[in-house]
Amino acid sequence: MSRQDFIDALKRALYGKTDDSTLADHIQYYESYIAQEIATGKSEQEVLNELGDPRLIARTLLEAADTKASSYTEYIVTDQDDSSPEPEVRIRRYEGWKAMAVTVFLILVFLLILVLVFQIVVALLPLLIVIGVVGWLIKKMTSQ
Repeated sequence: MSRQDFIDALKRALYGKTDDSTLADHIQYYESYIAQEIATGKSEQEVLNELGDPRLIARTLLEAADTKASSYTEYIVTDQDDSSPEPEVRIRRYEGWKAMAVTVFLILVFLLILVLVFQIVVALLPLLIVIGVVGWLIKKMTSQ
């Protein structure tokens, strides 16, 4: 796939699903990104391989514009096989209470880890202070 093929596929995937201004912004961003990456020494094919399928990028861009706070989407792209020239894209979307439950769970885990780290620091603080004072006293005694 060439740079122009990539841009054309991205345009086709976004056309009619977003306004013209947003479409132009996305196209200009990816054209600029590809040019910048090529300027760093990467080949056009390397950059396009790193970006992946333009249709998947378009879906992600469109979904990001419509994302609700209580949803989570997972994309699974499988490599093409001999019977199909196009890769298969499967989408798994979680909405409502399931997405909210996962979000709350992750926040609680983060807070638990934060509390544990804080407790360890508080428990070790007196020991660290004593070691610091002893070290300072030894330094003072040896420098005289």
